[in-house]
Amino acid sequence: MIRAICGTLRIIVVSFVVILFMSIYFILTKTVVKNTPKRGFWLRRVILAVINPILGIKIDAEIIPYDKPALYVSNHRGLLDFFVAFKYIEAFVLAKASVKNMPLVGFAGNVTGIIYVQRDNKSSRTSARQEIVKILKSGSSVFLYPEGTINTEKTTMEFKIGSFEEAFKHGFPVIPVAQEYKSKDDLWLKDNVFQQFYSQFGKCKSEVKISTGEPIQGESPKELMENAKNWIDTKLLQMQKGWSTAYD
Repeated sequence: MIRAICGTLRIIVVSFVVILFMSIYFILTKTVVKNTPKRGFWLRRVILAVINPILGIKIDAEIIPYDKPALYVSNHRGLLDFFVAFKYIEAFVLAKASVKNMPLVGFAGNVTGIIYVQRDNKSSRTSARQEIVKILKSGSSVFLYPEGTINTEKTTMEFKIGSFEEAFKHGFPVIPVAQEYKSKDDLWLKDNVFQQFYSQFGKCKSEVKISTGEPIQGESPKELMENAKNWIDTKLLQMQKGWSTAYD
């Protein structure tokens, strides 16, 4: 009961913050400045810098700076992944269409660079690959979860190869990202998004580690994919050792 009340209060406060910043940004882009990807990413960072402490998110980050367009690929643990990664990484995000219905995340998605994909729709997946190439060629980066779903095992599931084929074909660098949580309560274990929201944000704090690597090399799309997966899996196991109790 206490967790539900705490989660509700946090969601109300964070919703107010997001709506406030989005409203100010909307007015500014209609009257003073033009909405651009860079400004959208800036808005995303500012919002996350404000709301993450409210949500009790404590981040230990090891980020290697990279200032060229790249394909970022990450494991996917749960709800907080968005709040953690995009405080540090400027990139368009490839996400499931269902994310549109998530409180806070879906509301700000269009302005701050989220691309929605129907993963069970072949034409949508094809369009997504084309959009990835278009964005990277325009000079911006793309961030995605190649597992295609949330995974709460110690290491990653099988990756989808499509984005790696495009990266290899067009010569775009692939940068691996690993995210891990200290507590099992931070993994997505609830039946639906609203249950997860209340359970997640009713906690006093969430401790998370995030790390990025150097661009991955490979002589084929498959090797590129496997090398990225191996880097992430190795980093996850290193993060878990002596710290995480999520898999005890």
